[in-house]
Amino acid sequence: MVRTLSTSEFAKALGVSDSSVRRLADAGELEIHRTRGGHRRIPVSEAVRYIRDSRSPVLKPEMLGLEQAPQEIDNESAASRMLRVLEEGHASAVIGLMQWLYASGMNIAELCDGPVASAMRKIGDRWPHDKRAIFIEHRATILCCRALNQLRLSIPEPDEDAPKAIGAAMSGDIYLMPTLIASLVLYEAGFNEINLGPNTPLDVLTDSVIDESPDLVWLSVAEPLRSKSQLAEVIKLAEVAKQHRTAFIIGGRHTNELDNASIDDEGNPRWMRCGSMNELRRIATSKL
Repeated sequence: MVRTLSTSEFAKALGVSDSSVRRLADAGELEIHRTRGGHRRIPVSEAVRYIRDSRSPVLKPEMLGLEQAPQEIDNESAASRMLRVLEEGHASAVIGLMQWLYASGMNIAELCDGPVASAMRKIGDRWPHDKRAIFIEHRATILCCRALNQLRLSIPEPDEDAPKAIGAAMSGDIYLMPTLIASLVLYEAGFNEINLGPNTPLDVLTDSVIDESPDLVWLSVAEPLRSKSQLAEVIKLAEVAKQHRTAFIIGGRHTNELDNASIDDEGNPRWMRCGSMNELRRIATSKL
């Protein structure tokens, strides 16, 4: 269920009057829902969006489920706190922290390249020395996915005629987060995106380019290629993307395994290689 606030709770969080919150709603600056009994309620995702867009100071972050006011932030403390809440494994704390960081002005790419990547890397490095490392890493992955999907609710919907993007992780690549994050980065950049998820057969992604003619297609390569035939399928996807004038972006820690095939027979690049979510954001915004 979507967590909501009363107008008085939101007013207390910002240190303003109830009437000021009602005026914001009447002016269309703040989305307020009404219960069956007629009471005004504000989704926390909408509260986070408003704080981020208006840069409003937050006097009582605990009213919003945030651990700390959005103005009090630096990258080192954000990464340290992210590691702590993921280790502790409480969903509300992870969601609250990510909402706090987003409300403070971080975009999805900065959040995931920074605190999230740092924390997940430190958790992963504990294997095989810590027998609980796999459990903690798997739980942290699920918690991050839950929190990121909550953040999606704070991002305005793209226009119906916005550019379209489709992407996935190839067969054998079971990692949830890379392609989910790519999807959210593109969504925040203004794309109508479709994330086909991990372990997707490449012919499915290729057919989706033929059927949907997206402006952009992405492929996550977090696992080593399984065979030469899989490489051939990537090349075919690149050819189909070129025929449909679709930008093709590949990212992930095993992207280098595709480097020998990245140039076609005419000397042209088959795809754009993306080394970070911030780089994906830059490429995506240049396509708008």
